[in-house]
Order: sequence, then structure tokens, then C-alpha cells
Amino acid sequence: MPEITGGCYRHLTYDDRCEIQRMLGAGESVSPVARSLGRNVSSITREIVRNRRDDGYRSTPTAMVRLCTHVRTCGLKGICPRCSTRRCASCSRVRCTNICPCFTPEVCERTAAAPFVCDGCASINGCRLHRYRYDAKLAEHKADARLRESRAGIDTTSEAFEAMISTAKPLICEQGQSIAHVWAAHKDEFPCSGRTFYRYVDAGFGGLKNLDLVAKCRYRPRKGKRPHERFFVPEGRTYADFMSLPEDERLSVIEIDCVEGVRTDTKVLLTMLHKRTSFLLVFVLDEHTQTCVEEVFDGLESLLEDRFASTFPLVLTDRGHEFQNPARIERGGRTRVYYCDPGRADQKGSIENCHSVCRRIVPKGTSVDHLTRRDAAIIASHVNSMPRPSLGGASPFDLARHVLPAKLLEGLGLEHLTPDSVVLRPSILTGKDLRY
Repeated sequence: MPEITGGCYRHLTYDDRCEIQRMLGAGESVSPVARSLGRNVSSITREIVRNRRDDGYRSTPTAMVRLCTHVRTCGLKGICPRCSTRRCASCSRVRCTNICPCFTPEVCERTAAAPFVCDGCASINGCRLHRYRYDAKLAEHKADARLRESRAGIDTTSEAFEAMISTAKPLICEQGQSIAHVWAAHKDEFPCSGRTFYRYVDAGFGGLKNLDLVAKCRYRPRKGKRPHERFFVPEGRTYADFMSLPEDERLSVIEIDCVEGVRTDTKVLLTMLHKRTSFLLVFVLDEHTQTCVEEVFDGLESLLEDRFASTFPLVLTDRGHEFQNPARIERGGRTRVYYCDPGRADQKGSIENCHSVCRRIVPKGTSVDHLTRRDAAIIASHVNSMPRPSLGGASPFDLARHVLPAKLLEGLGLEHLTPDSVVLRPSILTGKDLRY
């Protein structure tokens, strides 16, 4: 016999309910059933009372059902005007129990107390009282339905939910922040988890909808054809060479790439991601050339001086024409460049993910010729101030302050914003955002 252990909060299974039905049908009481299943007696009692089947009263087409406790001893006459001499309890035409002031319903001791059902009763066929049965299949359906209902809807007060929506809705709809961003900044105020808040939005609660979430939008399928390799990577600079380095060195890499506007643009955005902290640097290149890329590295070296080599020890990039002269980037051995394989943007996936956030501010098909160095600082400030689930709810700025030189952040004009001040909309570059 299984041992009854305390603190075991397991749901009853369908096999358990079949065993309950079998033992009750064999005339067993609740205690042997509980011992057989290794449960407390109170658990089995609640299961039977909650999930038993109500069979009502036995159908009697030829006579009225007499349900009063005093039906055999009652001597009342003339309760209804049909007769005045006949005892009302023996009447088969009118159910006097509905109008009798002395009516006391008769209750079966077997259904009012343990085992609470008629299973195993020898007189069930001729019984005229209220009957209950325990059916395992029906009990399973009722228990599952109760479990679903308990988890449906919004598990919080209306005041707390309205306060949460009033805080989150403008941040998501007007400022373009993600749910993870909003929840990380206000998790102590919200009465639910981040996953639950996602479900609320998916269900349309509070006026929010999936169209308000940028990550819910699907991207157009990319073409499967891989580009032909046009650039010969110098020996020792391939992605395989990069992966052969120690893991600690690989985490210090700077991933770089370019973000383009429309085809007629002269300018492009050069992005650099410090992988260890997910901190993004954004620069405006006057031209999409190797010379402009070299000028950016020269400017960073003059800004950081002797700390440049420790801040930018390795560079990982694609095989774009603007990066195809590693000697100009590595001038004087200040860094070392590695190249991804052709058509493998996933090998520098961290910066590609950051581009999806930048595209909320500079959407595809938008010209970048009007952007200035100040605009690049604004983009980087907002993107780096956004809390990230991958960083444990911290923002890249929180980590970069302990890793990157302060003169780098100050020299580029970057500012750490509060989570609620982050705006991921083009409006911050069109003068509509009053912060700048």
C-alpha cells in the first residue's frame, strides 16, 4: 500500500479516477480509496463531491414522487381544494409537497455524508430519493474544465490592470518600445510576469494589439541563392580562424556593418557592436568607401589613444567592399580584422539583431543623407538605453559604463536615458521629440 506523504500537490489522473469509480462501485468507503491512491481522505472527499454526476430523482410516470420525511406518518387533509377527506400524502394527482407548510425533504444518508454517491448501494434501483453517481470520464472532463476556467481571463484587480495598461500603452504604441523593454523597466509595478503580459496583448486586452508589436511583423522571405565570392580573404582572417581563438577573446570582438538608406543616397550608417556588452556605436559616413571607414577608426584611435587596442582588439565584419582592405583598418597593428563566410550574416548575428531595432528609427526605404553626427548619437543613445532580456533586464549602457572608457561615450555625445524616455520611432529624428 502506498505511503501517504504530506505536501504532495499532484492532480488526480484519469487512472486514479477510474480506481475511485471501481472501489466505490464495490462498496468501499472513502478511507480505503484514499489509502489505495496514497492520498489524504479530504482530497478524495473533495474529488467525489466536486465531480459527482447528478442523476436527479427516479422517473415515476404512474405516480407522483413523494419526497417528504413525514410521508408515511402525515395525517394532513384538505391542503388543496381537490378533496377534503383524503389524506394528502396518498394523493397521486397533486404533488402536495410543493404547497404543504410542513414539508421536510428526505435526504439520503449515503449522499449527504461519505461516500456522497449511490455507487455500491444495494437499494439503488428502487430508491426514490435524489441520486448521485461517480463516473470517471465525466469527473475528468469537469476537473479539466475547472482547471481551464481558473486560468482564463485576467488574474488581477481591475485597478491594477488599468494602471498597467495606462503605463504600457503609450510606451508601446507611441514610443515603439518592446514588451520586454516595458516590462523590464516596470516589472515591480506590473501585477504579472512578462510572458503573461505578452498573452494579454495577444488577446487584445486593454486596447493593445499585435500590430503594435514590431517583432510580431513577419519579414519577407529571403532569396535562397548565395552570392558569389568576390573577395579573397587574406590568410588567417577567415571565420574559421576567428572561431579557433579562445572564447574570452571572441567575446571582446567588435562586429561592424553598414546600414544603407535608398539607392540614391551618398551617405550610409556605419555600426559597431561591442559584443560583450551589446553596446552599439553609430557613425555617419559621407561616402560608402574604404576611406571613410578608415577615417572612423582613425578618429576613435585619436579619441582613446592608448586604450584603443584594448577596446577594439578584434573586428568581425562581412565582405562588403568598404571593408575589403584590412590593412587600412589595422593600420599600425591597432586591431585585427576577421571576415564572415559569404552569405552568412548569422555569423555576426548580434549586430544584425541590433539593426532590427535601428530600423524602427530609420525604416527601410528611408533616406539617410539628411542625418548628421548628432542624429547618430541620438539613435545610439536610445538603442543602448533599452533594457534587454539577454542582459538580465539591464541595458547596454548599464554594462558599458563598467567596461568601455568614459571618454568614448562622452566623446561621441552618447547619453544614458531612463527606460520610459526611450523612443524607437522616426519622430526622434524629425524634431517631434522634445527631449532633443
